[in-house]
This record gives sequence, C-alpha cells and structure tokens, in this order.
Amino acid sequence: MRTTASLCAVMLLAAAAWAQSPPAGDICRINFVKPKPSMAEQFEAGRKKHNQFHESHHDTWAWNTYLIETGMNTGNYVTSTCGHEWKDFDDWDKKLGKADGADYAAHVEPYVQHTTSTFYRYRTDMSLSSGSDAGPAALSAVTIFRLHRGMADDFVAASKKIRDALRGANWPEKSVWLELANGGEGPVFVLILERKGWADFAPRPKSVFQIVEEAYGKEQADALWKERDATIAQSFTEAATYRPDLSYVPAKK
Repeated sequence: MRTTASLCAVMLLAAAAWAQSPPAGDICRINFVKPKPSMAEQFEAGRKKHNQFHESHHDTWAWNTYLIETGMNTGNYVTSTCGHEWKDFDDWDKKLGKADGADYAAHVEPYVQHTTSTFYRYRTDMSLSSGSDAGPAALSAVTIFRLHRGMADDFVAASKKIRDALRGANWPEKSVWLELANGGEGPVFVLILERKGWADFAPRPKSVFQIVEEAYGKEQADALWKERDATIAQSFTEAATYRPDLSYVPAKK
C-alpha cells in the first residue's frame, strides 16, 4: 500500500508539465516501473527503442519519463501522458494500443520487475500555475497525501484556502495538485513543486506557515492547519528528475 501511494507521488512528476500551461483535458495516465535488479541500463535502452515506435507511428501524445531519486522507490521510473479526456484513451487504444503493447513487450518488458498503472485528475482549482510554457521542470519535489475515508472534501477546502493565501502573497513557486482517479487505494492527493536544482530544496526566507498566518491571523491559521491535518492518514515525500532522453515529445506542427 505504501509503495503504490509513493509511486503515485512520482506520477506527479509526470504531470509536472502541467505546472506550465494546463491543456483542455484533466486526466493523466501514469505508469510506474521498477526495473529488474541490475537491469536499469537495459531498461533505459529498451525505453529509448520503444520511444522510436511512438515517433514512427506519429503519436500525437507526449510520454514524459522521470527517475525517482529519493524515498522507498529510489531507482524506479515514472512515465506519464497528460492533458486528456477519458474518451481519448479509447481512441488512442483503437489506433495504437495493440501495436504499442507488442512493441513494449519486445523492448521493455524483459527488464521490468513490476509495473503499476494509474489515472490521476489534475486539480486546477487547487494548483498554482504561472501559465508559462517552459516545459517540464528538471527536478520535482513530490508530497503524497493519503487521506482518511470521507475526508477529501475537507482536505480540498483547506488546501484551497492555503492556495489563496499564497496567491495573495504572490508566492513565486508553481504547484500542481493531482487526485487519484483510478488504480489504487484512495483518497490520495499529490502535490508537485518545481525545482531547478537541489539548492531549491532549501527553506525560503518566509515559510508557507508564515504566509498563511499573515493572511488569516494566527488563530484562524492554526485552526486551518489543524483542520487539514485531521484529514491526513499518511504523507511522505519523493524527488524525481525529468529524463528527456527517455521521453517522447511529438514535434510541434
């Protein structure tokens, strides 16, 4: 259970491209892959060959791949495709699904120990985005929240208030929120923050807690954090690097 949730976190990374310009669709499919022991190099070579399939078949979807750098899933990979509506997956499967599966089985599966496939929904109403189009961040900080049952609405309401305080203070950090839609035990929410490098993990001069307290006052801020914390059954963090060499991004027309 912990592993699946952690993988969910990394899936965020895949969706980190959403920290730029959110597309029309809000569904992201994310695949988490654990290579067989001592076969990461072969897995990466197979992933690159499989990306040639997408290119040769003129796939219009982007498939971004990330490497998990910290946490219990260190060394695992996450590949995601985002910005779709549910019906888009039916259309894609009819067009490329069978051939894609055969190519993946030939070039990637021999080096895979375990795969988990999930769907996440991008929560625009909870996220902070600049609307820029700089592409996926080189490094992402991910926090996964597994909630108590029946507490999702309270968690979302509290998170929105925190987001509003940050927005009002012109908080410079972009964020992406994802909610598990299918493929694991929920409710699960994932927060993804962009990082240019490891130096960006250092604390800022003014913390989120201070910003929230300045926005609402100490008493209301304390109540807000207490309300949100009461919804959380478990939380943990990961960091992931974007691997452009293992990703497929269709050429812009």
